[in-house]
Amino acid sequence: MKEAIKALYPPRPTAARRRVRRSSSSMSSYNATASSSLTSGIAMLSVGGGVGTTRAPQPNVRSPSFGASPPKRKVNKSRFSELLLEHGEKQIKDWAVTASSLSSLTNNSTSNNSNCQIMKQLEGRLHLCSQSIVFEPRHSSRGIIRIPFRYMAACPSVVENSILTLRSDRCVIMKTNNVVAPYEHVQVTTDFRFIFVHSSPQMMLALLEEIFNAESSSATMSVKNNNIQPSVSFAADVAFDESAPPIIPMPSINDKKNDIVEQISELAMAGNSFDTTNFLYIHEQPLTPVLRSSIKTPLLEEKGWVILTDYALYFQPAILSGSAMSNNNNNGSDRSGGKAQVWCLEDVVAFARRYDGMKDRAVEIYLSKVEGEKSSHHSVLLALDSTEARERLVHLISKQCSASRSLPIPCYTDRNFVESAVELWLSSQLNNYEYLLILNSAAGRSFHDLSRYPVFPWVLSSYGDDETMLDLTNEDNFRDLSKPMGALNEDRFEEFQKRYDSMVQQQKSSGAQHNHHQDAPFMYGTHYSAPGYVLFYLLRVMPEHMLCLQNGKFDVSDRLFFSMKSTYESALSNNADLKELIPEFYDPDCFDFLINSMGLQLGNLQTGERVDDVILPSYAKSAKDFLRKNRAALESDHCSMHLPKWIDLIFGVTSRGSRAKSARNLFHPMSYLGPVDLDALRSDEDKNRAELQATEFGIVPDKLFRKEHPGKGEGWEGTEGLVMPDVLRDSYNYGVSSSDRTPKKEHFGSNGGFSLEDDMVRRSGVTATGTNPFE
Repeated sequence: MKEAIKALYPPRPTAARRRVRRSSSSMSSYNATASSSLTSGIAMLSVGGGVGTTRAPQPNVRSPSFGASPPKRKVNKSRFSELLLEHGEKQIKDWAVTASSLSSLTNNSTSNNSNCQIMKQLEGRLHLCSQSIVFEPRHSSRGIIRIPFRYMAACPSVVENSILTLRSDRCVIMKTNNVVAPYEHVQVTTDFRFIFVHSSPQMMLALLEEIFNAESSSATMSVKNNNIQPSVSFAADVAFDESAPPIIPMPSINDKKNDIVEQISELAMAGNSFDTTNFLYIHEQPLTPVLRSSIKTPLLEEKGWVILTDYALYFQPAILSGSAMSNNNNNGSDRSGGKAQVWCLEDVVAFARRYDGMKDRAVEIYLSKVEGEKSSHHSVLLALDSTEARERLVHLISKQCSASRSLPIPCYTDRNFVESAVELWLSSQLNNYEYLLILNSAAGRSFHDLSRYPVFPWVLSSYGDDETMLDLTNEDNFRDLSKPMGALNEDRFEEFQKRYDSMVQQQKSSGAQHNHHQDAPFMYGTHYSAPGYVLFYLLRVMPEHMLCLQNGKFDVSDRLFFSMKSTYESALSNNADLKELIPEFYDPDCFDFLINSMGLQLGNLQTGERVDDVILPSYAKSAKDFLRKNRAALESDHCSMHLPKWIDLIFGVTSRGSRAKSARNLFHPMSYLGPVDLDALRSDEDKNRAELQATEFGIVPDKLFRKEHPGKGEGWEGTEGLVMPDVLRDSYNYGVSSSDRTPKKEHFGSNGGFSLEDDMVRRSGVTATGTNPFE
């Protein structure tokens, strides 16, 4: 149980990042980048290598035994990431190339040289993406260059059979000298030449033409429609607060282009399959067929295949191969794929069912690795093609892990685990921090999902500069946990109430009925937890995520997270700011998010003050000391006494419905959208857009309790019938209740990709005999 709870702690920052501190060298590196002319900027290109690289087959080693360390694997490093693309853009494939350019400097150029500038040849990789071409030079001193399709004069062409040429009016330079900084937009007409080193550019050109034409037709249609993008229809009075702090912008909607990209992705999945030379041991036995899946991390998704053996869980990324594009060679013979990630079953300590957007088909697996006296914890979020496939995989992982241990591994989303956690907390065997982590995980929250990031309360109300000591015995230093953030300021809440009453009155006068929850009146047009709010707090440790959302620049300095006092005051007074906190505020080991250790250039406030480290209350000696005091406040007797009221607001009886209205806790109807509500929408288009808006607006956690949460010292009587059954997941019936039932390939759905037997035969060099392990 202890290891399972430790696995829920926030991800720890890497030692490498902690060693980075602001220094004259890092600052001068940035200044040199910022002051470089457009001419030199054109030359600073770079693209990461190796997405399409496959490792040579390695000899499989001895038979597995639990407790043995698996062989070490090399990690291929690349500076390229989809975070460097526009939000919602996807990478398709990459090639090894040598790049050069010839730019015609215009009157807008900052360079003193008015002649054409020749860029010398640079080796690197060329990435084809759904909205742009990206080149990453081999050397990290050169900047990565992104060339959006919308800035190209025409579709790229091929000359001399091996050279791709294009002309662009504008490009974007990123990560020069490998420094994370706002992107440099270069408005210079430039001719680029990419010489393909080990392949022909014809495959890329064929893909380019389809995507480029779709992009061009979308731009023409956008002009005709005055750049208005379609969205889900809501009642006239149901609208988001436009003045809210940064929320993830809606990705551009181009159904034709998205269909093309999806078809290309399907070719990658169809043209490859799992390569069994990725197995660590030659005697491993597959327990599942090859399952389509994807790894989810904040703002990113990597598609591929997952397979479970009797020793480990493997994930191999999908890579678009040349044979996948060939009509004459699409027989699945090219099965190399990418390097597989491996998670040994002996390291699995828990799992939890998760959502993939609004679809209930993902699983988060928690792992703990012990090396000597040190232990590390992490998790991986896998989304599968169907709920049925997820349930089968979960059943087999649980069965396999439990067979080698005295106790079964816990599932955080199972209601019996929640009941155990309640009993442990009431008996003071769990502290408040760990209990809130468990409730967040049980309610569908994950550190891998910005839309469902764990939410923690503001506990303190004192962040001023006039206090040298924090008195945790003084109730005036605490926030009222019985009220949501929107109701802490009575004057502000009156405005929210007036808007709600106006919506109700307007519906009555017009005779409208809100038969669907999307038309229901609400009090708050912004949420207490949303992707933009999470990145607002984590800007200093996740700057590339913020740059991805803000079109390559940081937000206005006065809207950044620069002071605890100003942030709390905004959450109390700003009509568009109701955000709560995240778990990192109560974990002293996560102090990095309060320190500008990367030397990010975040600008100056209107007062002229530079935005750097977060300004902390005067009673905090350091960032780590502040988090220790914040944690002490969370664990204080005062907080323990009132915490059940906040739990009711977020996870319990006042989190939704009529009791939420009475508790002044009623949010925009999109925040309550769930899998059942999504299925009720008529068209796939409405479903996709509703899902996108809900996940980017913020989602209320799953309801865990159907009675008011008891406080410590109230006795055990209040716990009977406290935990709410998980009706949706209890309704799943895929035949996994019987522990001795052998899974069959049809249990994983028609898209399972059941195709391992030939690979097993090739790898062993013998003819397959005996019983198929999946039948």
